Amino acid sequence: MNFKMNNLKKKEMIYDGFEDGFYELNHTIQCPYCDEKITVSVSSLKDLSELDEHLRIAIKDRIKGIKEFPLSTIMIHNYDDLSAMYGIYDCKIQNVKLLAIFAVGERQPARYQVILLEIFKYPEMN
Repeated sequence: MNFKMNNLKKKEMIYDGFEDGFYELNHTIQCPYCDEKITVSVSSLKDLSELDEHLRIAIKDRIKGIKEFPLSTIMIHNYDDLSAMYGIYDCKIQNVKLLAIFAVGERQPARYQVILLEIFKYPEMN
């Protein structure tokens, strides 16, 4: 099973600050199709391990630096010591789904970051 994985947007710092804003604020990214703002909530992001295995492998091949680590009975993913997470969003104007990959977490004591790693058109199977 192969996936088309054309990246639409590359790495961008979304948030770099204190814990308060990290969880409480809605962060925004720009849709690469229509320039509309997309709201991102850290608490609604999902762990990369929840994605289909083939899709997860394709993402790891495209985004260098995502690593897998076994933790008891599950696999965790990180990027530069931050958790690798994802969100799926809709571009209503172009009627497409977007898969956004993020690195999120505490970079240093009391310093939290949200980094957009890449946005892809939600994969279509070849």
